[in-house]
Amino acid sequence: MDIATILDEAIDLEEQGRLTEALARFEEVLAVEPQNPIARAGALGARAAKACDDGRLAEAVELCDDALAASAYDLRALTVRARAYLGLGRNADALADCLKVLTYAPEFADALAARGSAFIAMGETESGVSDLEAAAVLKPDLKFLLGQALHYAMHICRWEGFDKKLEALLGAVDLGRSATRPFWLLSLRSTPEQQKSAAAVYFTETVKVAAADAPHPPAAKKIRLGYFSTDFCAHAISHLVTGMLEAHDRARFEVIAFALGGSALDPVRMQVAGAVDRLIDCADLPDADIADLARAAGIDIALDLGVYTARQPSLFARRVAPLQVNYLGYAGTAAADCYHYVIGDPILTPFAHRLHFSEQIVQLPHCYQPNAFRRYGPLQSPSRKDLGLPEKGFVFCCFNDGFKILPNVFDIWMRLLRDVEGSVLWLLQYSPVAARNLKAEAAKRGIDPERLVFAPRVPIGQHLARHHAADLFLDTCPYNAHTTASDALWGGLPIVTCQGETFASRVAASILTAAGLPELVTKTLKDYERRALELARDHTQLADIRARLWRNRETCPLFDTARYTRNIERALEQMWTRHHSGLPPQEFAVTEAHTDAS
Repeated sequence: MDIATILDEAIDLEEQGRLTEALARFEEVLAVEPQNPIARAGALGARAAKACDDGRLAEAVELCDDALAASAYDLRALTVRARAYLGLGRNADALADCLKVLTYAPEFADALAARGSAFIAMGETESGVSDLEAAAVLKPDLKFLLGQALHYAMHICRWEGFDKKLEALLGAVDLGRSATRPFWLLSLRSTPEQQKSAAAVYFTETVKVAAADAPHPPAAKKIRLGYFSTDFCAHAISHLVTGMLEAHDRARFEVIAFALGGSALDPVRMQVAGAVDRLIDCADLPDADIADLARAAGIDIALDLGVYTARQPSLFARRVAPLQVNYLGYAGTAAADCYHYVIGDPILTPFAHRLHFSEQIVQLPHCYQPNAFRRYGPLQSPSRKDLGLPEKGFVFCCFNDGFKILPNVFDIWMRLLRDVEGSVLWLLQYSPVAARNLKAEAAKRGIDPERLVFAPRVPIGQHLARHHAADLFLDTCPYNAHTTASDALWGGLPIVTCQGETFASRVAASILTAAGLPELVTKTLKDYERRALELARDHTQLADIRARLWRNRETCPLFDTARYTRNIERALEQMWTRHHSGLPPQEFAVTEAHTDAS
């Protein structure tokens, strides 16, 4: 095979992302022609791209710098360096490299995708989505691009061509391609099998560390728990778990929090620090160092509060503890053998769904979600006028993030506005672009855009208090309200939800049942619409439900932090007893002791 043919093959392999094979071909040429400029640049580029894919970002930048020293307009080196800069948080530098590439090659899909990511990271989501969608047309097989383009289009409620784009994405997932990050699939109409498949592909593609042996912590009287999160800050995760962390029985457990992101000066971080025995700030450390810290701390059970919402899979692949648990933050399976258990409940994770999970299912008695709302004290609800709402008329509400709103669910909401005279829909102010797009979508459906009212983001106490001004919370499907569901119920606002087959689509059903309101759970979108309309028209029935909800707040399992903590402690002890006895992880349901029931 002549040199030109080998080079063509190497370049083709590199474009396919088969970097190890491409590098071997480039080196084959260099063995014969050490000064061949194409092969030298190609080898450097392939090494840089592989370093970037493997998470060795600083090394990738250095390799790209070497390639660019030889050829200042090496478009591939500029693009790979932009990707590495993105990973390092150097978004402006990434954008500058992309602009250089696109000046010379405006249809270079890799650079368009990188520029789109840079725009999104810098808060310019609309421009970012335009770039991502253009790149997806040019190169739909680019890793994770189809999912990224659709997910961020949903963030700004840009729904043009939604069904066609979803079909293309799910088709790629069904073929086992690297089409999406797992989290991006949860809010779309996808099956549990597709979500598990996407997670498995993503883990294989992105986690490059060799599987480590489980550590053997020194024997201790207490079980050492490690809670790992990037969200020990003003985030829903912290608002949910802080009460549980405080309530852990210190005679039986030692509790250590590993903060993987955020600032040590964040007020919520300080609350978390006060709720645990020790908080270890790992925000600026590489995974290897964090794993060493966890091993040195002697963690027995590590609970991952993020999984595919953050950086943890690569960390947990290093085996930071003998038992590792997928807990709370990610609404699905990790599809990775480094996670032994997933914590759910009978509604959220029925044992009949075991094939949808790589982990063993642990069912808590009521609801998987902890809560600590009592810390916020009495809620003084502002008036509708102060909130920008009409003083009369029915107020439908949804404070879920905008990416959870699918066009077919929005169709239902607009029909409800049509059928309930004088009603409005109260939404969270996701972004000005999303608000503009939603108003336009309402107009397309024959609804006055002014009947959509947008609520600004406010501190958690104010947010909880304002729920009382609404009449009915309309859930999203298939990605339900999670923390927002508990927020609404604590604020005295009933929710109508539609329960599906995926983890993310069953959360609100679990929460409502634990709050004593299972009659607000429907199983089809047709019944969801019918139930919402029935409650909007039957003020007596709705008032009865609201009164029962208000009474239940003080006694129901959903808001009983102490009761929840005893139940999850029982689960953790059972996991550890099996492990300590040399038994493999196995699914089980926690039995609540009668003395725990309130």
